Amino acid sequence: MKQNENLVLVGSKAILVPYKPEHVKIYHDWMASPFLQEMTASEPLTLEEEYDMQKSWHEDDRKCTFIILALKSQHTPLEKKMTMKDIREKTMMIGDVNIFLNDCDDDLTFGEIEIMIAEEGYRRNGYGLEGLKMMMAYALKELGIKTFHAKISMKNQPSIHLFENKLAYYPVSTSEIFQETTLEWSIQQQKDTDTNEDEEDNYGSKATNEQRQACQALYDSLMDLWNSDIKTLDWDNLE
Repeated sequence: MKQNENLVLVGSKAILVPYKPEHVKIYHDWMASPFLQEMTASEPLTLEEEYDMQKSWHEDDRKCTFIILALKSQHTPLEKKMTMKDIREKTMMIGDVNIFLNDCDDDLTFGEIEIMIAEEGYRRNGYGLEGLKMMMAYALKELGIKTFHAKISMKNQPSIHLFENKLAYYPVSTSEIFQETTLEWSIQQQKDTDTNEDEEDNYGSKATNEQRQACQALYDSLMDLWNSDIKTLDWDNLE
């Protein structure tokens, strides 16, 4: 997606940067892992195919991706005054976070979200949670997303726990064939039940009142995060 091609988001411990050719080699090395292939339902690509994929995603307005960076020393907090020079010198790639605008009816308020923390030493340390919050805040504010789906392998219980217990997602379907569960988060207003549409097919319609309230509370928190705690930089700024 070209909309975020030069956008850098700096949080309290994670940094989101656009996926550039310079990131491809490390990403390709990550995806040689059978474990990551299974967790992400991915097939291994050649390095040349990976470069082609990066270029394709950059040009595709329906795919938004950020590489997640973190300081090489996890015990050092990020400083809000960090410059792009600091980021290039002091951080390392640890994963990625993506949104696909792939609704079958072309509803651009819907996005499928996924995250991967590829570096094992950075898992379960809050980087995935912050990366997801930053991506959701960006998508809500800048892309107009109102509903997210996350498709997660049933074997990936830590990820399911993260989405359900930390981000107010709730289950809407399960695929025994693909061995994955689909979780939803939505602030979509429910349509008039007098219409001819099947209400059960509407985004957000399977949420309980309690789940809707939890989504709204998280939305308010994400907007506060976006407005107060996320710093934006320009990738091309060398200073």
